[in-house]
Amino acid sequence: MAFPELRCKLLAFALASALVFAGCAGLHDVFRDDANTNQTNTNRTQPPPVPESLLLAFGNPSNATLDPGNEENFLIVGESYVLSYNNQRGTANWVSWKTTRADVGPTIPRPDFRPDPRLPGWYKRIGQYDYSGSGYDRGHLVPSADRFGNARLNQETFLMSNIVPQTGALNQYPWNKLENYARSQVKSRFDVYQIAGVYGDAGRLKSKITVPTNCWKVIMFVPRGASPADIDARTRVIAVDMPNIEGIEDVRWEKYRTTIRSIESKTGLDFFPALPRPLQNAIETRKETVSTRR
Repeated sequence: MAFPELRCKLLAFALASALVFAGCAGLHDVFRDDANTNQTNTNRTQPPPVPESLLLAFGNPSNATLDPGNEENFLIVGESYVLSYNNQRGTANWVSWKTTRADVGPTIPRPDFRPDPRLPGWYKRIGQYDYSGSGYDRGHLVPSADRFGNARLNQETFLMSNIVPQTGALNQYPWNKLENYARSQVKSRFDVYQIAGVYGDAGRLKSKITVPTNCWKVIMFVPRGASPADIDARTRVIAVDMPNIEGIEDVRWEKYRTTIRSIESKTGLDFFPALPRPLQNAIETRKETVSTRR
């Protein structure tokens, strides 16, 4: 069932978001101008970017702001995702995005990793070579394959602000398998809202980038075309908290399922703040245990 209170809150949030996003137009223009010079040739019809009000449809989990002086929680509103950037860590705190059937498709040419031109000029410049020789993969938070349907938006996933140091065992195995599972549900009959991020300190790369001890993700599945206001206590949500270590190549991603409330306690974030408190409690304290074997 839908909650009238939720509809009102989401409408209010969308109106407030419009004011915030208007201030980001310059940031968008920087990315668009740069992307236009590196446009991947493709004959595929390019769907429009996701409406910005949907990128944070359930609220801002860290109250990130557009103030560049807020260096540990700086809000970047992209064309197809929103993130909270942490200049001290050299990575995002979290990234929020939506994936629909139009977003996925066959493999397209892989862009180059690039520093994010949307960051303030005095922030540390993070480039792909800062990961070279580190033993860590350049791990996407928003997966490249979640944007195969649009070459320009796929380029956005290769900005270094969307990248975190992940072990090969994590990035190429349970993390990747969960990404594939989420896309399989998108291809089936769902739209998928996701928030992914990191916490912990396992060392530094080039004295610039914090290696996280853990990578987490929250995934909400809604029927294709449904409104965020239509979710209820029965809506399916997966939360995972994965260790960023070697030796987990054979571990199924399902082993790392947890509750949203557990991730909140470890990160200090507040997921789904736009939802009524009773609905938050129902969703955030539930740990999925159903089998996902295909």
